[in-house]
Amino acid sequence: MDSLLDSLLDRLCLLLFAAQMTCDRRLLAASSLFAGASAFGSVTAIRHGIPGQPLGVSIPLSVSAGVRVGWGAGIAAPWPMPMSALIAAATTSRGQPSTARGTVCVGLGLGCLAGTLVEPVTYRPTTWPPAVRAAIMLNIAASVALAAAGWRHLRSR
Repeated sequence: MDSLLDSLLDRLCLLLFAAQMTCDRRLLAASSLFAGASAFGSVTAIRHGIPGQPLGVSIPLSVSAGVRVGWGAGIAAPWPMPMSALIAAATTSRGQPSTARGTVCVGLGLGCLAGTLVEPVTYRPTTWPPAVRAAIMLNIAASVALAAAGWRHLRSR
């Protein structure tokens, strides 16, 4: 099973970055999941009109404009977060773990979890359509996976 997972992760590294297989593949897989969850959450937020309102703070932009400028949405991380996670993961080395890159991924994963907790939409589950519920759950799972993979990367030093 591990060899199959390793093979799939090798292919992911090749597809995403067309580089040698020197990156931490598990960290790259977690950051890719995080990016996918953010993309799904962004599309879902735009379709359902769920703006980012951390701690009740909002900006005078439409949901789609807020997503584009990096504000994020009520159910998705701002795009600079998954982009930073992908860059950090893609530039790691399996044989030489990086404290900075691992810390970035741990911080982004925990930050996204905290962001989910401060969004008002999180506390209105009765108003969630199935796609919104899926986006929130995927966002939480991807954030935990990213933080765990970053922590694993740090511990491998």
